[in-house]
Amino acid sequence: MNQREFVWLLGAMALVTTPSASARLALAVEPGEQTRPRVIATTDGEVDDRSSMIRFLLYACDFDVAGIVQVNSKYQKHGHSDKKWIETQLDAYEQVLPNLRKHNTDYPDAESLRSVMRVGNETESDLWIAPPDMHTKDTAGAQLIIDTLLDDDPRPVHVLSWGGANTTASALWKLKTDYPKENFDYAVSRIRIYCIWYQDGGGSWIQENIPSACIYEAYGWDDVWDYESYDHARKQGRVSASPPAIQAYMKDEWVNEHVKNGHGPLGALTPQKYISEGDTPSFLNLINNGLAADVDYTLGGWGGRAAHDDPKFPNHVTDKSLTDDGDSHKMFWRWVPAAQNDFAARMDWCVNDFANANHAPVAKLKGSNQRQVKPGETVMLGAVATDPDGDKVTFRWWQYSDADSAEARVTIAQSDSANEASFVAPDDPGKQVHIILEVTDNGTPELVGYQRVVCDIKQH
Repeated sequence: MNQREFVWLLGAMALVTTPSASARLALAVEPGEQTRPRVIATTDGEVDDRSSMIRFLLYACDFDVAGIVQVNSKYQKHGHSDKKWIETQLDAYEQVLPNLRKHNTDYPDAESLRSVMRVGNETESDLWIAPPDMHTKDTAGAQLIIDTLLDDDPRPVHVLSWGGANTTASALWKLKTDYPKENFDYAVSRIRIYCIWYQDGGGSWIQENIPSACIYEAYGWDDVWDYESYDHARKQGRVSASPPAIQAYMKDEWVNEHVKNGHGPLGALTPQKYISEGDTPSFLNLINNGLAADVDYTLGGWGGRAAHDDPKFPNHVTDKSLTDDGDSHKMFWRWVPAAQNDFAARMDWCVNDFANANHAPVAKLKGSNQRQVKPGETVMLGAVATDPDGDKVTFRWWQYSDADSAEARVTIAQSDSANEASFVAPDDPGKQVHIILEVTDNGTPELVGYQRVVCDIKQH
């Protein structure tokens, strides 16, 4: 099966699950074509947003960009739409686009991205005001969100809050008050909000007043992807949450070598010395790497892993109290080497021909991604992988135990085998075991493709 051949679970089914640790979303195989996520990025234009936007544009072939909306936040109270920074980046994107399309023909035209740019609410006095009382109403940005949520495209719409969520809150309030209930219900069933913190009153207003809207309130990225991503943090009196080997991917030297120098006009616009992209995690789960974390943010992937935290708000998920292997930040930093190498390869695409750049291997499972297994059953794991460059690939199977609900930890025999790996299903009826397959090539830089096997353990 292809990397994104999962059923798009429409409406509330895509993220709504019960808070029980044993009740998890089922993934199913769709025999049809791959489907890309739809995304609206909302940004307050802070300097780290400008770095994130460069990366976002290089992954615009992995998702359909339905909107880019400029907003404000408690940190950037007036926004930055007047600076025309996105327009400058799109001009640079347009220059490297012919070369990018040598590697992936799905890169959108720069003009199509310009056509979905809007300005939302950048009024400082509205930062902590409920939508009915805002001074600025009916913005072009809010209307774009409304129109997208109401169109006849069946896919969910991922609305990324790099700044505040007031414009998104205003759009949902207008849908609730000015549109028929069936339109409102349809729109809310499709929205997937990823908030990089709650940077104004919008996120909490949505959570309290429109609890049927799916929202991920993310925190674990802090000190991993933002200004405290490595030892520069010490100059600010803070310490990175990532191990030194992870911090190496965030340093000045890495950025200069792989992004700023010799990689064309888009990379040259990077405004920061080192990796400090606090908003980048919001779209990392949408990247077509095979983990399918866009289907359900609780599955875990490059953009973190969330869980339901309050039965009062069954569609609110967060990573506030989560850990991977006891580390509250590992759900983000464990993926940094793969994500950074992938970004470095995309930067190479800006200037190199296909033969002189690397491309991620694609893994295909033998058997379904979703399996029903019996306690004590030996579960065989097999896959094939293709590498676009003909590189040698290696296999690694591992249990993502923090993402699954089984209490037991399984031992995967021959975990480096393409076709002979296996494990014995634990005696945890009603629970799930999540197995991740990593296929890594030996190109430069090394790139990884994934698949996920979700095993539901049957009752006795």
